[in-house]
Amino acid sequence: MPYATPTDLLERYDARLIGDLVRDDGVQEPANSLPANTVLLAVLADASAAVDAAVFVGNRYTVTQMAALSETAAAFVRRLTCDLALVYLKRRRGRFDQERDAALLNEVNSTLQSLRNGTDLLLLNQQSSAAASTLELVRPELIPVVTRQTIRNRTRNYYPDPPNPRD
Repeated sequence: MPYATPTDLLERYDARLIGDLVRDDGVQEPANSLPANTVLLAVLADASAAVDAAVFVGNRYTVTQMAALSETAAAFVRRLTCDLALVYLKRRRGRFDQERDAALLNEVNSTLQSLRNGTDLLLLNQQSSAAASTLELVRPELIPVVTRQTIRNRTRNYYPDPPNPRD
């Protein structure tokens, strides 16, 4: 299941740029036929597969959680997929510029690496706030001890007998 559609990609990037990158004959693909372009669909599927691979290596999210993302998390994944698809398109045509496109590639790679490492980047529907914004108190657990090793119990006839709880 692709995380982004050709329309999502065209909302984020110029249709003229995408039209130049999907055709190999030097003719620009018209903007109205881009959503059905097979090259664009294949690149978006490849980008979605790369996101899926990073998510499942990180082992934080399941398939059902990825299918039911909140709108914010879905927008984050759509943006990541579109950025990765643009990198793939530029590489496909040999128009990837190491100087100008390095920032985009570094951003995409660092986000994918965070997903591979299992970093919680996506806020799931069940969560109402980010994990860092909640405070968790840790209390010591009391362990019942039958005979406590106190000085009163270890010395006989020096301290008065402790009160009997059964009286």
